Parts: sequence; C-alpha cells; structure tokens
Amino acid sequence: MSVLSPKAESLLSDLANQPGVTQQHMAGLRDAITRSPALVDLCNDTLACTAPAM
Repeated sequence: MSVLSPKAESLLSDLANQPGVTQQHMAGLRDAITRSPALVDLCNDTLACTAPAM
C-alpha cells in the first residue's frame, strides 16, 4: 500500500478544516486516493514540486 507524504497529509488536514467539509467527505476522498497507488504517487510527486504555501 502506498503512503501519502507528509505534505499530502497536511493538505488533506487543511482541507478537512474548511467550512462545510465533513468527516464523511474526507473519508471518501482519502479512500479514493489511497486505493490507487498511482494516484498516491501522483499526489506525492505533484506536491513535492510545489512551493511552500505562504
């Protein structure tokens, strides 16, 4: 099973704290991402190439 990077985990945590986002939303999103090793790799690789948020 592929593992999300700390940067990806941080992004999901930030998203979970947005108004209107429920635990059910986040569980579905996390499940959809982590069921696909290719998607996990794509998320991790994409976030590795982005500048830190200010």
